[in-house]
Amino acid sequence: MHKKICIIGAGAAGLVSAKHAIKQGYQVDIFEQTDQVGGTWVYSEKTGCHSSLYKVMKTNLPKEAMLFQDEPFRDELPSFMSHEHVLEYLNEFSKDFPIQFSSTVNEVKRENDLWKVLIESNSETITRFYDVVFVCNGHFFEPLNPYQNSYFKGKLIHSHDYRRAEHYTGKNVVIVGAGPSGIDITLQIAQTANHVTLISKKATYPVLPESVQQMATNVKSVDEHGVVTDEGDHVPADVIIVCTGYVFKFPFLDSSLIQLKYNDRMVSPLYEHLCHVDYPTTLFFIGLPLGTITFPLFEVQVKYALSLIAGKGKLPSDDVEIRNFEDARLQGLLNPASFHVIIEEQWEYMKKLAKMGGFEEWNYMETIKKLYGYIMTERKKNVIGYKMVNFELTTDSSDFKVVDI
Repeated sequence: MHKKICIIGAGAAGLVSAKHAIKQGYQVDIFEQTDQVGGTWVYSEKTGCHSSLYKVMKTNLPKEAMLFQDEPFRDELPSFMSHEHVLEYLNEFSKDFPIQFSSTVNEVKRENDLWKVLIESNSETITRFYDVVFVCNGHFFEPLNPYQNSYFKGKLIHSHDYRRAEHYTGKNVVIVGAGPSGIDITLQIAQTANHVTLISKKATYPVLPESVQQMATNVKSVDEHGVVTDEGDHVPADVIIVCTGYVFKFPFLDSSLIQLKYNDRMVSPLYEHLCHVDYPTTLFFIGLPLGTITFPLFEVQVKYALSLIAGKGKLPSDDVEIRNFEDARLQGLLNPASFHVIIEEQWEYMKKLAKMGGFEEWNYMETIKKLYGYIMTERKKNVIGYKMVNFELTTDSSDFKVVDI
């Protein structure tokens, strides 16, 4: 009898998990708490909800680098797509999948060598038992906001609740954090606000709009009227938008099973950011690595997980090595909160999983790596214009060229 697999979440990670599990003949149930697929790619005008999207948003990676294998985006789409295009892609990708919508997983626990899963649907609690659980509930819904309890008298929000630039017309805005969201929001609000101050150690961009001042420092505190930097400089503001990322959250897992460490930025105890160390062949977390190419990496993780379920993939023969994975990695990190950030390591990480899983590497991944490197370099040089291009692949897809829009 084929094993039964429970997949929690119908975002990109859950959908690619389902595709490969179904293809391999497993019985699959997908539980999605909302009424549609897409996860973080579902836009909502509401704030304080699951969505982190803003109304006008282009992808940070081009379509040529964020596709699932053998599932390209439509040719006529621009390289840097809108979030609507990504959602369309995921809807098409997941046609006929066994998804149970408006179904919230409230508890997952081990019972008699199976996973007991409690699901709330239509105001009823359903109990199901599964051989394997894939946790794919995303990590862009629980904001990390170090300043949420400040005494600021203006408007203070996390980027999670930013939607439209016109909401800040004529305002003096301080944006804390210069990651992808911080830069996107800075460039949008610069078109409507009176003045924007971007504060981050990463705020060293050579060109920004005239209405933007950048300060390469940290925010030490927030007072009633603005922010105070590490150097003691006071920056007044009408609005503060905090772009400091997200924390992990698994409300359906007991702390005896999963611990969140270092300000909830590290999920433990896991092997290779993926397998629970006590249940390495039955409990998987897809999509935890940060700073990566996302969709293709999710797919590699899923293939490795399924190889372990089938008994074909390999784990270290020494159980100690599995359990020591976290300590070994932490020793090489300056900031333990960056445990799941694998920007430079992602390519070797995927190669390692393919080797241990006994499946072929995707040759096109080398082209994705080239694209990724090009984009990261261009973003530093020209953060305003780096998305204003298209990419054209060579006939054999082994390389690309830049085509101006």
